[in-house]
Amino acid sequence: MLEGKKGHLAILLGCVLYGTTGIFLAHIHGMSIPSMIFYRLFFGVLLILLVIIVTGNLSQIKLRNKKKLLALQGILTVVNMLFYFYCVKTTCFSIAILLEYTSPIYVMITSPFILKEKITKESIYSMVIAIAGVILVIQPEGGFSGFKTDPVYLTGILSGMVSGILAASLIMNIRLMKDEYPEMGIAFWSMGLSCLLMTPFAFGTPWGIFIENISVLASFGAVSIGMGAFLTIIGFSHVEAQTGSLLSLIEPVSGVLFDVTLLGVKLGINVFIGCILVLVAAFLVSIKTQTTEEK
Repeated sequence: MLEGKKGHLAILLGCVLYGTTGIFLAHIHGMSIPSMIFYRLFFGVLLILLVIIVTGNLSQIKLRNKKKLLALQGILTVVNMLFYFYCVKTTCFSIAILLEYTSPIYVMITSPFILKEKITKESIYSMVIAIAGVILVIQPEGGFSGFKTDPVYLTGILSGMVSGILAASLIMNIRLMKDEYPEMGIAFWSMGLSCLLMTPFAFGTPWGIFIENISVLASFGAVSIGMGAFLTIIGFSHVEAQTGSLLSLIEPVSGVLFDVTLLGVKLGINVFIGCILVLVAAFLVSIKTQTTEEK
């Protein structure tokens, strides 16, 4: 039974590790967003490479067909991180993570055309519930009445929505590559290329500030990329895109929990209501999709 749920468990654990991002960001000081992204990727890829060498699995990173999809995964990863981190900086972590995880909506809309997956009634109902939850989270203090018009805030909200679309693209791209590359290969090459693309920002941080933050950066990369990204790639390779994207909603829940319990962030009741609505949406669809997978 556990073997059959390997993908589900990998996504859940990986997304909980992703949910620690806010904790690490709160302890990184004096660094630009692109520079943080580079070192997060660098230390994450370094851990993956060490695991590959120690376990003797060098054959898993051999380049095969579908190299363009592998390259696309790396590019989308970088762009997604840029939009996501900008949203974090201009709004807050809880809003950014929940906006990024509107990705199940986009997966449900596009997966029938790209992956030939069926859209169920539960998917449609859940989409409506999820949208209501997202609206509550976007405007945590005012609920459905009123909307902040601050340009920086609105730009951050838009960036969060774009990150959600990109997250959906990443999930579906993994499904398109799963028959050609093992999970270790996808993780190494996509994250490695992402790190390479961000190399110009590696030297944007003064040496003293880098040394001051190095322990946090190393932990950040190892936990969120080295372990979190690798586990989610395993999971997304073993379940349908719709199911995987919905299971990944555990990340915003864990992110909110970490915000409240470890960082002492005070969130309005609407944020929690919105979070519950998103999880209800995930539950409704996952019942049907998991039943379908077991048949």
